[in-house]
Amino acid sequence: MIPLVEVDLEAMAPKLTEGGAFSETPLVQRVDPLFGHSCRIVAGAKLQPEQAPNLEEITTRKGFCPFCADTIDSATFPFPDEIIPGGRISKGACRVVPNILAYSTYSAVGIYDPGRHFLSLGDFTFEVLSNALSAMAEHGRLVRSYDSRLSYSSINANYLPSSGSSLIHPHLQSSHDFVPFGSQRRMKEVFGQYFEDNQTGYLDDLVRQERNGPRWVGSTGGVDFLVPFAPSGFHEVWGVVSGVSDIVELTEDQIEGLASGIEKILGVYQDKHLSAFNYSLQGLPQGEGGEGSKVLYRITTRSSVEAYYRSDITYFERLCAEPMIDYSPEVWASELVAVF
Repeated sequence: MIPLVEVDLEAMAPKLTEGGAFSETPLVQRVDPLFGHSCRIVAGAKLQPEQAPNLEEITTRKGFCPFCADTIDSATFPFPDEIIPGGRISKGACRVVPNILAYSTYSAVGIYDPGRHFLSLGDFTFEVLSNALSAMAEHGRLVRSYDSRLSYSSINANYLPSSGSSLIHPHLQSSHDFVPFGSQRRMKEVFGQYFEDNQTGYLDDLVRQERNGPRWVGSTGGVDFLVPFAPSGFHEVWGVVSGVSDIVELTEDQIEGLASGIEKILGVYQDKHLSAFNYSLQGLPQGEGGEGSKVLYRITTRSSVEAYYRSDITYFERLCAEPMIDYSPEVWASELVAVF
């Protein structure tokens, strides 16, 4: 069994409804056994907005956009032909172009649809998502084939400025390096030690342990979705891709399973009037992390896009390495189950 550690912090606070009398208030600390952080599940007011924000002002194109159909060919560059034959990658409406900012040894930007300057959460259909993930995985395979030093790959996304995105036009990004992210280093260490101790894969056992429990969400096309015991962000969901350890090994069926699940999650985000998110799809190269290593998808919401929004990053997250979560993982999972 993977240990799930929870500590009752026995919080005391004044109750407004009881004239300020102090009484016990639910507050627990949970420790994530994979990534090692702790979080606090707090009770009280929720951060999610009561109504959908008006995004028209921020999402209406007002001038130059490098990712729109009328500018993408002149504003972006082809890949070197020796890396990407023909210099371009596309699938359906999605276009993949080089990232002009050097975040990684090799990186790329995938534009879901140059023909639409903005995609609302409801516009992220199965087709849009599967085309984008497939095109980015193809870029990863070609880059990794070109440069044998590369071992660590990921596909990631910021959506809207409150998530850290610098451009409104929705896009996703990839990273391909010969060193791991901190999260990949942690996965390598935990997966490897767990396999050495148990002769089973960590994520395989996590899925078995959580299946049909209070944090279980459902499965689509060989991808198992669940809410983590100790989230690192609001409305977080994990997707475990069975049978593959590295994103460059993803099959079209597995990509479609991911796309189907992500479409469902974003639909629930939209129903809850949430408007920004981050996600990351990460794995490990073959042979690292022990047998049974799996690709892991994680998505979490960010602060609502409003004129005077409250950031979801406080000193707890930035300086204390302990996210404050205002929504019980079990309650959140119960809401997601209905769409899976």
